[in-house]
Amino acid sequence: MREFFNRASNTSYQVGLVLCLIHLIIAWWVIIKLSRSEPDAQWQLVWIFFLPFDLPFSLLVFFSGSIFPDWSFKLLPYPMGEFRSFILPTFVHGIIGPLWYFFLPVCFSSLRAYRGIGVGP
Repeated sequence: MREFFNRASNTSYQVGLVLCLIHLIIAWWVIIKLSRSEPDAQWQLVWIFFLPFDLPFSLLVFFSGSIFPDWSFKLLPYPMGEFRSFILPTFVHGIIGPLWYFFLPVCFSSLRAYRGIGVGP
């Protein structure tokens, strides 16, 4: 596994870091805004915005009704206590999503170097 990441270029790490930070800032801005304000009746629809960007992981959020039970943590204030509506999307879009955007350019770069595509003489 170390060899896989060593093949990636420094540029791919820099691009991945920038994409990760952009995604992290946007996702956590939405998450903090949701947790601090009184949500309206359709506040869960905000996660639809992240659906195409975090594929395939965002499918866990989209199909969470058929995968996860409807847990509710009454000790936490609404909406932060809702597992399928807040906790799971926060984990997927706030943690996994940024990591996905960091590793995607690195993996592409490593695979290109492995296959010899774009590598000079």
